[in-house]
Amino acid sequence: MFRSAFRLTLPAATAATAAGISAFAATSPSPSTSSSPAAVCDAGDGKTIFGVLNDIQSKVDSIQKAIGASEHSKAKIDSYHNDAKSKKNVKPGIDVVLGSQWGDEGKGKLVDMLSQEYDVCARVAGGSNAGHTIVVEGKKYKFHLLPSGILNEKATCVIGNGVVIHLPSFLNEIDGLTASGIDAEGRILLSDRAHIVFDFHQEVDGISENRLGRNKIGTTKKGIGPAYASKISRNGIRVGDLKNFDFFEMRFRELADATMRAHPGLEIDVDGQLEYYRSIAARVGAMTTDTIEFTNEAYDSGKKILIEGANATMLDIDFGTYPYVTSS
Repeated sequence: MFRSAFRLTLPAATAATAAGISAFAATSPSPSTSSSPAAVCDAGDGKTIFGVLNDIQSKVDSIQKAIGASEHSKAKIDSYHNDAKSKKNVKPGIDVVLGSQWGDEGKGKLVDMLSQEYDVCARVAGGSNAGHTIVVEGKKYKFHLLPSGILNEKATCVIGNGVVIHLPSFLNEIDGLTASGIDAEGRILLSDRAHIVFDFHQEVDGISENRLGRNKIGTTKKGIGPAYASKISRNGIRVGDLKNFDFFEMRFRELADATMRAHPGLEIDVDGQLEYYRSIAARVGAMTTDTIEFTNEAYDSGKKILIEGANATMLDIDFGTYPYVTSS
């Protein structure tokens, strides 16, 4: 999605991986530099993200001592942390938060903290998965498709071309934020190349999973795998197709017909679905743009960009524990 190489700060990645959390390339901002309310872990103990990270660092120090880590390596890590504390802001560029295991490593916690220091927060893969919950000033926010940087009123949130989007869920998520008093108007950009997850993709996901019996993959049944299958089969439909509704309708009818032929007994209300997508086409179109061009222009102008990685390394379809991996 980006023409620039991602920067990886090795000491930070090493410390994070050793603790069993997400490896990240960002230089940790000082707690005192952000005027936004501190995000609190949804664990019931009221700890801030920085409190959790301090606990993790203490555990890492104990592990290093137990395994006899050299003074040289410890000095390098200490040097990194001292350097991080001395920086007032994150440097311009692109930083990435990635999971190093099978998910649930704490990516959301890191992104919640780091996103307050960035101009652009982006999702580049995955779909409406389990998501994560954060708590700010006692109020819970649940995110599935939106980058959590949306809580930073100065940040633009990008959903890139590698994401598959279930538009009804996406719009409901935005409406939920609005009801909570978060103004996201003009701060959400959808890639015109991102593929759409339809309701029948979710039905197919459930059918396919049930057929596996005791050998189930463990899919969330959100239609993500079937949507990527449509994309690779070249009969998928992209968000940008909604701008020409006659073309969208033709493609939708073809895809629905092919899906029903492949899954006897599956019924799709084609006309009802088309009526719904016609009703939201203008709203979605207002958020749709060439996010590749936008992101490169932001990078060239010195903006700080945070990439929120979906899932984790061991769930990667190429590098993970195949076939028990995610389709994204």
